[in-house]
Amino acid sequence: MHLKIEMPKNLVTEELVRQKNIPCYCRIAREFEILFQNPLPEARGFVLEWDRKLLEERAVAGGGGDYTHAANGMISIEEVGTNLYKIHDLAFFNTRFGWCQILLNGEYATPGKFWDDDEEDTIGR
Repeated sequence: MHLKIEMPKNLVTEELVRQKNIPCYCRIAREFEILFQNPLPEARGFVLEWDRKLLEERAVAGGGGDYTHAANGMISIEEVGTNLYKIHDLAFFNTRFGWCQILLNGEYATPGKFWDDDEEDTIGR
C-alpha cells in the first residue's frame, strides 16, 4: 500500500517520516483517507492499492454513518516519490478490540480474531 499525500517540505516533516507509529486518523468510504492533525503538520492523503476484503479481515467496520471505518490509527511510512509514501505499518484502534494491525512490515498482518466461535453457536438459544 502507498499513501499519496502532500506535506510541506521542512525539517518537521522530514523528521516525522523517520518516526514509527505516527498518530493519524483513518476514514474509509469509497476511498481510504489518512489524516494528520494538530500537533502534526495538518495534511490529508489517500491510500492506494488497498483491498477492502483484506482490510476488513483485520479491522471491524463500524455501524452507520458515511464511513465504514473511522478510527484513530498509527502509521509508519517511507518516502518513495514526490508526495508518495510506502506504508510499512498501519493499525486502527477499536474501542472493543484495541489495536487492530492492518499492515506489518509492508504486508497485510495476520487477520484478527474478533468473534468467538462459541458465541456464534449460542445465538438464538
